[in-house]
Amino acid sequence: MSSAPWLASVILTVCHAACQGSSPNEPISAPCAELNQVVIAQTTSGQLDKAEALLSTALVTSSEDSCKGLVLNNMAALMSVSERFVEAEQFAERSIRILSKNYPSDDLALLRPLQILAGARLEQGKTGKAREALNKMRSIRVERPEDRELFHAMAAAQFHAEGKPMEAESEYLAAVSASEEAGRGSNADAGAELTGLGALYIEERRLDAARRALDRAFAIFVHAKDAVPMDQIRLLNVRAVLHIRQKEWPEAERDLSDAVSMAEGESQEDSVAFASLFTNYASVLRKNHHRREARAIERRAAVLNGKRAKDGVVDVSELAVRSQSKDEQASKGKQ
Repeated sequence: MSSAPWLASVILTVCHAACQGSSPNEPISAPCAELNQVVIAQTTSGQLDKAEALLSTALVTSSEDSCKGLVLNNMAALMSVSERFVEAEQFAERSIRILSKNYPSDDLALLRPLQILAGARLEQGKTGKAREALNKMRSIRVERPEDRELFHAMAAAQFHAEGKPMEAESEYLAAVSASEEAGRGSNADAGAELTGLGALYIEERRLDAARRALDRAFAIFVHAKDAVPMDQIRLLNVRAVLHIRQKEWPEAERDLSDAVSMAEGESQEDSVAFASLFTNYASVLRKNHHRREARAIERRAAVLNGKRAKDGVVDVSELAVRSQSKDEQASKGKQ
């Protein structure tokens, strides 16, 4: 299966709580906290080379393996936020390798890096390898609702990507329930899970249920302090797909226009997450007879789709446009 706008939000629930200790019951030392803060600040500001150099020095001089694993995990999370999934996978693998030296395979310390690893692989279309990481997550006994949310969100994304809607729906609902139980029902994580659930309902043509899920997600993102622009961009793209399915063309154009405007301010415009956004927008512009604007957007979409084709990634959200076209052809055939 493939990458999709809902997927990146769902698999990155870890990123809104990235800077935690390796284990919830194991506080990190002051030197480790300082190292983590500096490395994360450098990574966030785009100084990845400096962050890696500092981390490399720390990995050699420090004997605190849990600290090394923590910092690598957090760098993996930030790479995922930036949709640099190759680097995210590499950092997560290094984190797991180090943490595995000091923790048994079922220890909670491994849950977050495994989740990032599974998500990064899934985003790259490595469905089988992602499931390997998910199965390792499954062996970890989780008791806290926030940890259950992390697992269920990843399982939902995995089942969704594998085309197993019943299992995916069950996991999405479990993730949302765990989020509410943890007192995090108004956080961006819950909004991401509801966005994924809404996308699933659209694919299943359960459009009323999709609208309810997406409305809840929108209300969360409007107020959530931990939401990032990409959360709303993905939501607007998925909600536009819903409008397309219902032939609500002006509403679809409005949502896609807002999403594209927000995307202009994002540094990762060449990521695959934007390919379906521009493709859908161009299609809707043509449907609304804005051909000149559509051609300009199509040129941008072609660049992004060319990159995505080179990476071997196809976006499930484009099923909306393709399905709409097929529906129209079938309708004409019956006339």
